[in-house]
Amino acid sequence: MRLFLHKTGLVILLSIAIASCTIQPAKKDTPPNFQPFFQEYGVEGCFLLYDMKNDLYQIYNSQRCEKGFLPASTFKILNALIGLETGVITGDSMVIPWDGVVRSVEEWNRDHTLASAIQYSAVPYFQEVARRIGPERMKEYVDDSEFGRMDITKETIDRFWLWGDSRITPWEQMNFLINFYGYRLPFSSTNIDLVKKLIILKQTDNWIFRGKTGMTVQDTKNIGWLVGSFEEKGHVWLYVCNVESGQENDTKFRESRRAIVEKVFQSMGLMEE
Repeated sequence: MRLFLHKTGLVILLSIAIASCTIQPAKKDTPPNFQPFFQEYGVEGCFLLYDMKNDLYQIYNSQRCEKGFLPASTFKILNALIGLETGVITGDSMVIPWDGVVRSVEEWNRDHTLASAIQYSAVPYFQEVARRIGPERMKEYVDDSEFGRMDITKETIDRFWLWGDSRITPWEQMNFLINFYGYRLPFSSTNIDLVKKLIILKQTDNWIFRGKTGMTVQDTKNIGWLVGSFEEKGHVWLYVCNVESGQENDTKFRESRRAIVEKVFQSMGLMEE
């Protein structure tokens, strides 16, 4: 049975002990206030941080954590897993040739492997993967993975995570991450480990920072994500960062996703070089 940790009635609390359902005091190394990190970049948003070792949450802007958004390119984690599990993707070096359509992101205008497509968040690669998976298999795996409420049809198969009626809340993103890192998804451990490796953003001898960004426009607002994990000496924190701004704030908005996450961990005395 997969773990599903939606905490509707408890999200106003900064620290929750899930196993015992008793309130625990905030850990000393946890930032008391996330808001300045968002204000610095002129964005609104929310943040979920889960300490897997101590089974504790830190939550910023709990009401927004209940709101649904398009998943954008955070869906590439699940898209890659489904592609690998179905054999549509044969490995991290499998090439899908560029279709010759020139797009606004220069890095997308070339052939890509799974590894490079995740690195450059190459939408065309994953659109082709989704078409090859097909709507029936896609819907089955997405539903079994409890990844929000995706609008998957023959007509939307190559765009449902980018535009339209699909929605996932930050809490649902966190639940997915918990199942992903806990090997509670309908995928082999080999494929889960491969995708974990591919979403490494930075690592040193002491720690590993993993994540996948996402960005789209919803209701005329820029909506962005960074979801993933930070691991240090066997201690794992999962995080979901969701940001929003007007489209006039595009540059700082793009920077804000990773910058906010890094500032949270640095304020905890982590992520030291």
